[in-house]
Amino acid sequence: MIINLCKSSKTTYKAMFLLFIFVQAINAIAAKVYMKFRNITGKKYRNRSAIVHPGAARPFSMVTIAITALIFFMFQGCAKVGNPTGGPEDVNPPKYITGSPENRSTNFTGDKIDITFDEYIQLKDQNREILISPPMKKKPLIRVKEKTIRVTLNEELLPQTTYTLNFGNALSDINESNLLPDFDFVFSTGNTIDSLSVTGKVLDAFNHNPESAGDILVMLYENLSDSAPIVEIPKYYGKTNKNGLFSVNNIHPDTFRVIALKDGNNNQRYDPAVEEIAFLDSLLIVSAENVVLQTFIKDTVKIITPAGKPKRGSKQGTAEIKADTVIAPGKSLNALNVSLYYFMEESNKVFLSSRNRESSERFSFIFNRPPFDTLQIAPLDFKPGGDWFMKEATRNNDSITYWITDTLISKRDTLRLILSYLTTDSAGRFEERMDTVNMRFQSTAEKSVKGAAGRRAKNNVKADKIKALSLSGSISNRGTLNLNRTIVFTAARPLQIVNPEGIELYRLVDTLFVKQQFTCHKDSSVFRVFRVESKWEEGSQYRLLLKPGTASDIYGLTNDSTDIRFVTQQMEYYGRILLTLGGDRYPMIVQVLDEKGRVVDSKYINKPGLAIFDYLSPGKYGLKAIFDENENQKWDTGNYLKHLQPEKIFLSSMPVQLRSNWDYEVSWVISE
Repeated sequence: MIINLCKSSKTTYKAMFLLFIFVQAINAIAAKVYMKFRNITGKKYRNRSAIVHPGAARPFSMVTIAITALIFFMFQGCAKVGNPTGGPEDVNPPKYITGSPENRSTNFTGDKIDITFDEYIQLKDQNREILISPPMKKKPLIRVKEKTIRVTLNEELLPQTTYTLNFGNALSDINESNLLPDFDFVFSTGNTIDSLSVTGKVLDAFNHNPESAGDILVMLYENLSDSAPIVEIPKYYGKTNKNGLFSVNNIHPDTFRVIALKDGNNNQRYDPAVEEIAFLDSLLIVSAENVVLQTFIKDTVKIITPAGKPKRGSKQGTAEIKADTVIAPGKSLNALNVSLYYFMEESNKVFLSSRNRESSERFSFIFNRPPFDTLQIAPLDFKPGGDWFMKEATRNNDSITYWITDTLISKRDTLRLILSYLTTDSAGRFEERMDTVNMRFQSTAEKSVKGAAGRRAKNNVKADKIKALSLSGSISNRGTLNLNRTIVFTAARPLQIVNPEGIELYRLVDTLFVKQQFTCHKDSSVFRVFRVESKWEEGSQYRLLLKPGTASDIYGLTNDSTDIRFVTQQMEYYGRILLTLGGDRYPMIVQVLDEKGRVVDSKYINKPGLAIFDYLSPGKYGLKAIFDENENQKWDTGNYLKHLQPEKIFLSSMPVQLRSNWDYEVSWVISE
């Protein structure tokens, strides 16, 4: 009886009443039995604290009270709110039941909307997932109560306008978190529901990958001026998913300016050269005459099918439960489809992003972009005697390192400097900018000393001292060298001298190491690099020896002895791609990419024909072509206000699976 009562929390109070009657009856029977037993024996019973007097039934009362409490807690557990045990797993998302107003209602004049589903629901990540289009300056207040979502509007709605409330991936049931993706609630303040859409895909202009976080907004403007995305919010907007897909629905027939924006500050406006943008070259005319009926599917969800869910207590309970990918129901849309490619504009505004002084003799400045002219630095708290530094810049010149050659200056713990360089003002005019910086250095020992005692002991701390010039090589000991590579050594500090006579290269012939010819030269652009080149024999053992003192830096430190033994790769290990290019879009930068998208090889090609990519390791490769429209041998980004799209990228749809000692022949006609 108790088990049956526990099956439903609705019977809890009835059960408690019956339990009370049941316990009282047991208590009465126990009392009578006790009195009868006492009359027969004529004995008095003693408990721990007192004598049990005639007519009392205390021992039995304590037992019944304990039984009552135990059963009470059993029933209390039965009354707790929770999921019923047993039965099939819930795999279905919530279903829309009703709304106030109903979904797709017209002539709406209220300020509250209720949306009710068939089960208890929850909303997650509202600020990111939920969109209302056209956008509102004041965000509506959205709350969930049991099975209903209440939307409270905080501003007056536009007349004769269709609004779309899209829940993205925010809406799911509360028990199993079954997602109802891309749910739309639509209403109109006019007599009709606008039914046109713009759909498509937004990809990165440089690699054609979608934004994985799905944070790209697609915006439609009735204001057709170029400045509209900068100064005002859009008329309609939508959001991409992780695959770059989007749909902007329930829009009226009109002509629109269309952009896509990675809105970093969430102000629904474009901040040039700070946020990534994509735009259509021409205005988009949306009308009933030029849209196409299509089924648009934005998301897929993973659910656990009932067949794959083991029953409780079965031996399959430890087996792997497989999730099936289920396509969410598609929407039938009357839509125009567009493709957008987002990019970051190159800014003419130059500013100092970061600065550091990693060692006493080195400090660096990193800019947001390469300065237009030479960066000028001048000391404010010391007077150098002539040239006091060497300058080393990265290849694109946005990071500049200064090596102090005057040891008296490098010993100063703080250098106060003034920097001057060209930048642009808000109107785009060039102007000089000056920054005052303090470049402070602390040795490792000083950093480890804390507090006032450390400050008093500062003069007693010995500076970090380097005893020898550190060299790192591009080939490790016992490593394998590719036949088309040179050996590169990089010093920790700028090199003054590299003496080739201190270098010896040997190749193992039979059982003897034989000296080999080689060349050695310093890198002309990077002061810390030198290279060793030779005509490598395939599948051979080599030994490279750098004697002590072969290289010395500008501070007089020299290297220790370096002894590297390595082998060269077999020629038959490599494969080749024989690429025949067609089309008329030249010049082209053609790149071979590995599975991680890294550039393995690259060629600049001016006309159709055969391009050979050799010395490729076995593996899977992709091909990428950049149309170098301005012939500067690099990819150039776009500019929105100048109506300049980024240079076009083409990706081969056929991956190349390359094997050792194979030639892979492929033809690629590049067209729009």
